[in-house]
Amino acid sequence: MELKKMKAIKDTTDESTREAGEDKSKKRRNPFNTQRLKEEKERRQKKRARLIVRNISYKSTDASLREYFSKWGTLEDVNILKRGDGKLVGCAFVQYETINQATKAILKTNGKDLQGRKIFVDWALGKNEYSAKNPKDEEPEEKKPKVEIKDESGEEPIVETNEHAASKDGSEDAEEASDSASNEGEEDSEGSDGDDDEDDSDDDKDQKEDKDKLGIENIKKEKVISNDVQEGCTVFIKNVPFDADDADLRKVCRKFGLVNYAIINREAVSGHSRGTAFVKFKAKESADLCLQAGTEFTLMDEVLDPHPALSRDELKSKQSRESKDDDTGKDSRNLYLAREGLIMSGSKAADGVTASDMTKRHELEQMKTQVLKNLNRFVSRNRLSIHNLPYNYDDEKLKQMAQTYTGFRPHECRVMREHKITPEHPHGKSKGFGFISFETHQRALAALRKLNNNPNIFGAQHRPIVAFSIEDRAVHKIKEKRDERSKQNNPTYQTKLQQKKERRQQQRNGQQTKEKPPQSDNKTKLQKHIKKLEATRAARTEGKEKEEQQLTDDQDFVGAAAKPGTALRMRSKKKIMEQAQEHMKRVKTEKRKTKNKKIRETHLAERRADNRPKQGRKKEIDDLKPLIDKYKKMITGNQDGGGVKGILGGKIKKPKRTKWYAE
Repeated sequence: MELKKMKAIKDTTDESTREAGEDKSKKRRNPFNTQRLKEEKERRQKKRARLIVRNISYKSTDASLREYFSKWGTLEDVNILKRGDGKLVGCAFVQYETINQATKAILKTNGKDLQGRKIFVDWALGKNEYSAKNPKDEEPEEKKPKVEIKDESGEEPIVETNEHAASKDGSEDAEEASDSASNEGEEDSEGSDGDDDEDDSDDDKDQKEDKDKLGIENIKKEKVISNDVQEGCTVFIKNVPFDADDADLRKVCRKFGLVNYAIINREAVSGHSRGTAFVKFKAKESADLCLQAGTEFTLMDEVLDPHPALSRDELKSKQSRESKDDDTGKDSRNLYLAREGLIMSGSKAADGVTASDMTKRHELEQMKTQVLKNLNRFVSRNRLSIHNLPYNYDDEKLKQMAQTYTGFRPHECRVMREHKITPEHPHGKSKGFGFISFETHQRALAALRKLNNNPNIFGAQHRPIVAFSIEDRAVHKIKEKRDERSKQNNPTYQTKLQQKKERRQQQRNGQQTKEKPPQSDNKTKLQKHIKKLEATRAARTEGKEKEEQQLTDDQDFVGAAAKPGTALRMRSKKKIMEQAQEHMKRVKTEKRKTKNKKIRETHLAERRADNRPKQGRKKEIDDLKPLIDKYKKMITGNQDGGGVKGILGGKIKKPKRTKWYAE
């Protein structure tokens, strides 16, 4: 009886617990999440048939991987991992339809060659599973920073290791590409669960509590200044194979002695090897042995090239010395100035340029490229050539035009003319181009940017084409000799030259030049002289500021600006032709637009000139009816003579008849 009673009690308790569980389940169940839970379940089941493929070739594509792995089953997805710069990591994820197909693919493909590389195929793991299987190596206790903790009771300090700091340092170590790939695959394969997040938050709380108990803050590590280069233990190695790792290099260098570290230099973004490395030995003798090694020092059938490592200061001084010795980078012909003022077809400066002007520009550019092939030709820094000049322009007009539009007085202005003299042209017919030269390069550059393609000088349809002139070295030398001869014959120049020589000689000997005493002690004259000097200095500074401002001020018609040191080639004939075609299309569209605009304006003017009222519905007016009414009234109606002339008292006056003869 007691057993039966106990069973009954147990049954009742079980039923009560079940009911309570059912009540709880009913409370917790959310009918809106059923569809989401189903989708997650299906997705997780599918992700079980997901594989990770490591060590794939950098030339592999989605199509090639699909073709290879589709032999073992139907593929749903192929994802090749890439870095931020677009280069391949060397891993990929392959998603099969069923788990059986995925297992078959692992058995058939793992360890086989694909595009010349041995691939490794395995199941794609989740983040938690991967971190549990591959825990990060902890640092030995010797390397962990020691922390002293004092008890409240005042006992002796207990020395403990800061595990949190060690784990922090360990997290900073770089992982391999396959590890990062597996982590990325997990993010694709599994969704984040709420329980995991709670566990992570609990761990963080525990760590914070431990820190509060110990009273530890982040330990600042002292910056260690290494003297590797001064010690002579570090070696810089060139010609390192791109497929080599740090471990391979360390193995090769061990035969010379104990190695502290061996690091291959890699690109910051892609992580690819640069082909160089640093190796530090524990002893200087082993580093010397490494430097003396010849062709025996090899890695992956490549002969390594060792050099003593240099400090940053030594490297900078070496580079500066090389740059001074090397004169190949200097542009002695000023070729960069050949592109100054170049007008591209799609730029703002090309707006409004006619087709004839653009073709002339392209012809001059082709001619310039041909002329500059001769190495004795160079681009002048102070002299400009101006084309598209009107035929009535002479030297004086060109000078006035340059002075008004640039603000600088030109050193030379010359319009080129034909030798043949005619009655119409006594000085020779103008060739349509000329030359302008200035004292400094800055003024010449500012003048070019003011005059070139300016629509306000000769009109929008006929713009000046200005560029730095190309000159011959032989002709330039002849001009210089002629100038020297003229200076030698000039007596004033000889005296000035002698005075300069004397001053230089005095400066070399350390003698001070005797200052000229003032001509008179009159204070007013001295004050005037000082004011003049101040005015001239102010004018000079203002002029310099204006020149700088003119260079910086950009206008719409200004072409391309050239910078010194830029190695820009001249455009080929093909590119010039393409530019000409583009500009012709642009000119045609602009003409069409202007034509349509004119037609629209004429139509509007005609409409405004008419001033016609609004055309509404026309009302039909009967002009005959009022006439009929008028005559009816005259014949029948009006007995009182209302409104009719010649009626008095309701009777119509009869006109008197006269005889044609007299009685």
